[in-house]
Amino acid sequence: MKIFFFLGNQKAFLILYVCINALFVSKYSERIEIIPSFISTIMYVILVTSVFFLHRQLKTFLNGMRKINLFLIVFCLIVFVFLICINLSIDGLSLNSDRWSALEVLIKSVLEGKYPYAVLDHLDNTTSNLPGLFYLGLPFYLLGDVGFLQPFTFLVFSLFIIYSKIKNDEKVFVLLLILLAPSYFWEVIAKSDLMSNCILLLVFISFWEEKFKGNLFKKKYLLALIIGFFLLTRGIVIIPLTLFLFSEFIQISWKRKISFFFYFVFFVLLISLPILISLPDIAFVKEHNPFNHQTRYAPKFLIAISLILPFVFSFRVKKSSDIFLYATYILGGLMLVTFVLNCIEEGFYDNLYGNLFDISYLSMVIPFVILFFLESFKNEKKTIFYETVK
Repeated sequence: MKIFFFLGNQKAFLILYVCINALFVSKYSERIEIIPSFISTIMYVILVTSVFFLHRQLKTFLNGMRKINLFLIVFCLIVFVFLICINLSIDGLSLNSDRWSALEVLIKSVLEGKYPYAVLDHLDNTTSNLPGLFYLGLPFYLLGDVGFLQPFTFLVFSLFIIYSKIKNDEKVFVLLLILLAPSYFWEVIAKSDLMSNCILLLVFISFWEEKFKGNLFKKKYLLALIIGFFLLTRGIVIIPLTLFLFSEFIQISWKRKISFFFYFVFFVLLISLPILISLPDIAFVKEHNPFNHQTRYAPKFLIAISLILPFVFSFRVKKSSDIFLYATYILGGLMLVTFVLNCIEEGFYDNLYGNLFDISYLSMVIPFVILFFLESFKNEKKTIFYETVK
């Protein structure tokens, strides 16, 4: 972690962002025989560096634009339509990734009253999706393609950025972080729900923290419902949620703790009800459950450390950007250390270019990096305002 402090968090996170996306470029450009993958990777790094440099030069111009929000909305709507077209043009059955079919299996099984964790997807794997993803993916399943989740999430996220109380150049910068990320477009092409799941969670954290700062449990029933829902999407979300809520949960009264806990348990059971009513015998559930798949890549000791650290770091959270700062430390450390250990054990080439490690899991870090920058810009503006008033 020392290098992060030496470089400064923003610079270090930009390097992390470029490195993760460069791995995606290197892996998938390997399949294009026209240009060697290392050339493609270098070209990507030069492109990103050039765009960020140009953006910096245009800072004054961008901040002087009066109707930039309208321009950005129109631009994001065009990107939204483009992402929809990508989804429509890709046959999911031709993909070597089963994220979309795993979600489809979950939704279809629940609607048919079947236990979903024994049903095979199009790659003959069982789904690892938790019950919350059923509700997240259902509207898009009914629209005909669960892959539509990504374009609609982009639209929500882009509007959230555009209407954030930050400078024009900062809005453009945060949007560029999405549009310059091959890892994000891999998610769109693969019809994956992973990054969209993380983005929606982090948007909620940002919104709730700004609206109820200092009294996060004010609407405990609604908070319990939302927390229960997100915890039932992916186990990894416990990291940012713990950073976000634990320190304040410790400080509230026992009455409010108990009340929140009962609301939380009630909503978790309610959300899980479609799965619970289809449960087979215990022996079958032990063999076929989503948790076996969600933890298969990372060593168990790393997972344990990653689940303990948020409780400690939660007490160090002073401003909203700290949530995403420490979440990036923990989640980025978990993913990258796992990748490095796998490379040491099985070889770099087979892990990156083969199927020994799914590098798409590294893309989970990208939304945390993006939200860190967004919240940092918000916090900088607040600091300037308070210093001016003082």
